Parts: sequence; structure tokens; C-alpha cells
Amino acid sequence: MKSYGQWCSLATALDVVGERWSLLIVRELLIGGARRYTDLRDGIPGIATDVLASRLKDLEDDGIVRRRELPPPAASKVYELTELGEGLAPAVAALARWGSQLLGPMTDAMTFRPHWLAFGLRGMLRADRAADVRLEVDFEVELEDPVRVRVDRGALTYDAQPTADPDIVVRSDLSTLSSIANGSLPIVDAAAAGRFAIEGEPDAVAAFQRLFPQPRVDA
Repeated sequence: MKSYGQWCSLATALDVVGERWSLLIVRELLIGGARRYTDLRDGIPGIATDVLASRLKDLEDDGIVRRRELPPPAASKVYELTELGEGLAPAVAALARWGSQLLGPMTDAMTFRPHWLAFGLRGMLRADRAADVRLEVDFEVELEDPVRVRVDRGALTYDAQPTADPDIVVRSDLSTLSSIANGSLPIVDAAAAGRFAIEGEPDAVAAFQRLFPQPRVDA
């Protein structure tokens, strides 16, 4: 990528992660941890294999990503964020929150991966209220299977293979969740219209609502 050549912290950051697809690679590694090349390719629909390889090399060269080999019996190469790369988490979360205002309904031309929902929720989580909270939450959002996320003492992760019953079940659809997340649709209105419901023990529901408060939007 050609440098902006500006002595400016934003321009310098964009020199490193401003290329198309780069921040989506960071997204995948933030929510999924160490990933194989094939995992990254599946998690970023539309990226060409040569472009993915090129972006990974650039991110390695800039100290954002490192590559390592898993020990036997796996013995496969994986990519993961360095400490410098992990430092992008707050900025990427802020961009995701900002982007929720522009998301709009999902159309047939758009792709979706379940862990992207977990990524969006991670940006909304009030981690300062989650130090002593453990929750397993299923989102039933008109997909084949529920999307399971786990909140464990301030960290939110996506669980692709849950083994226990959830503490909470949220029933909605992706467009409604997006509208709730950006504050344009009050939860009470969504619930009254039959577009949002949350089930679980009262203490678990209260904890969930405390960790994911709906943003206030001034009229």
C-alpha cells in the first residue's frame, strides 16, 4: 500500500490497516482467535485468495499479525494478532458501533456469518459491568441454528459448538437487532410488535440488560 506520507497518527494508522479487507482480517482474528488460512477465507466472503495472502503478508510485515505452527497432531499453520494488533480492538469496536447506524436491512445480495453477530455484541458489551458475570446466550435470529455467545467475566466470545443449555434465549431477527443496537427502534416497541423477546431466569435477564443497555438517541 502506498503511504500517505503524512506525519499524522491517523494517516500512519491507515498506512497499516487502511487497505481494503485488512480490518476485516483483524475482525476475524479478534473474535475467533488464532485462525487457519481456510478459516479466514471462509469468514471473509468475497476476498480472493491472492488478496488474502497479500494482506496477511502486509499485516505480518507491519507487526499486526503473526503466523505460527500448531504442535502435532494438528501441525497446521495459524494466524493470530500480536499485542500491537490486539490494540486495534477498541477502534474496531467503535467503527462497528458507528456502522450500525448505516447497516439497514439485510438483502439477499448480502452474506452473513454467525460470529459477526458476536463481534457486534462485543462492541456493545459494557465490560465494566461484567467483571463477575457469566452468561450463555442463544440468539434465535431466523438462522438454521441459534448463535451462541458466552460472557465470562468481561470477555465475550462466540461458541460454535455449545454443550450446555443457555441461560438466556433472545428471539428476534437481524434487522431488528441492528435497529435496537443503534437506538432507532426502542426495545419496548420491538417487543410489542412481536419482533423481540427475551427468555430466562429473572436474574439472568437483568444481568443481560445491564450488560447490553440500548443506546439513547436524542430526537
